Amino acid sequence: MKKYIIGCLLTIIGCFNMPLKSMSQNNDRRIMVDKKEIAGAYGSFVLSCGSGCAMTYTAEKVQRSLPRITVTFKVKMYVDEQLSDTYYETYIFSYDPDGRITNIHLKGKSEDVLQNGLPATQKSFRDFADELMKKNKSIGNRK
Repeated sequence: MKKYIIGCLLTIIGCFNMPLKSMSQNNDRRIMVDKKEIAGAYGSFVLSCGSGCAMTYTAEKVQRSLPRITVTFKVKMYVDEQLSDTYYETYIFSYDPDGRITNIHLKGKSEDVLQNGLPATQKSFRDFADELMKKNKSIGNRK
C-alpha cells in the first residue's frame, strides 16, 4: 500500500512540476558515518507534489564504502500539511572514480532513480548525492 501511495505521489510531482526545496542545513538528527556520529551532517530534502502533499527525506544513517554510499532515510509523508505516514527507505548511491554520481537505487531494487524517476525526483536525489559526496570528501580529509 505504501508503494502505491508513493507511486501516486511521485506521479503527481511530475504533473505539477513544482520546484523542490534544496538541502536543509538545519538538521539536528544524529547520523552514523563509519561508526562515528555526526550531528546534522547530511540534512534532508523535500519532494513537493503540490495540492497539499509532500514527502520529507531525512538522512538518518550513512554508511560509506566507496564507490558506494548507503543512506537510510526517515521519510515523512504529509497530506494537507498533516503527517500521514512515517517509514524508512534505504538507498544506495554509486559514484564513479571522480566522485560523480552514476546510479541511485532503493536497496533491493534495480530501478535507477536517476534514469526512471520523475525529473523533480531526479534533481532532488542528484543534489543530495552531490552534497553527500562533498561531505564525505571533507570527512575523509579530517582523518
